[in-house]
Amino acid sequence: PFTNDFPRADIHDLISPEILHQLIKGTFKDHLVSWVEEYLNKTHRKAQAAHIMADIDWRIAAAPPFSNLRRFPDGRGFKQWTGNDSKALMKVYLPAIAGYVPRDVVKAFTAFLDFCYIVRRNVHTGKSLDALDDALKRFQKYRVIFKQVGVRANFNLPRQHSMVHYRLMIMLFGAPNGLCSSITESKHIKAVKEPWRRSSKYKAMDQILLTNQRLDKLAAARVDFKNRGMLVGTVYYDVIRALGMFKCCLNYSLCD
Repeated sequence: PFTNDFPRADIHDLISPEILHQLIKGTFKDHLVSWVEEYLNKTHRKAQAAHIMADIDWRIAAAPPFSNLRRFPDGRGFKQWTGNDSKALMKVYLPAIAGYVPRDVVKAFTAFLDFCYIVRRNVHTGKSLDALDDALKRFQKYRVIFKQVGVRANFNLPRQHSMVHYRLMIMLFGAPNGLCSSITESKHIKAVKEPWRRSSKYKAMDQILLTNQRLDKLAAARVDFKNRGMLVGTVYYDVIRALGMFKCCLNYSLCD
């Protein structure tokens, strides 16, 4: 491996926690949400299962507006799930499925959500790590229901297995919030998605690179102009200020 020439390097210690893909989009979206749908299809006729899923969507859509609570007018009907979609759905999904799934499924979701919200804290203490272990034990205990009803044959899933190592990884690397790939996702939007939308879509990569190059040059020019006193505030404000000065000079000359 590439760590061969680094005598004190341990490849296992280089794998840090990754909240977005291991927990939010991984265990929650790809596993638990999908398993609920599979459970309903296994235990009900096709038409009845579809009716229940529609009612779950209606419950999600009916969630009242509240601070930091996103509304989903179409339920789970996303063209493409993003990390923010999954984070927002986590807040309203549990009450939406209550009554349609066994109590152990609800308890498994509850334990997993406890685990997620503890992990996402900016500061961790011994008490928070103990609470994390407790949530993990409860999740592992209650997720067995999915095996009992035939949805899963086993739980040999790397993303769920990673949860076992979170306590140690937090002790080694600190709060996982500072390691989450969602930090770079926002840069991916600015550097790739938005320039792609501006492109003609033909050989888009060249256009994306050119757009980023021009934006970098504009940003560098702005810093340079501000340092030289050539630009005050935003470009828009500076233009308005310059136009105002021009009008004053023009009016003064007309008065003469």
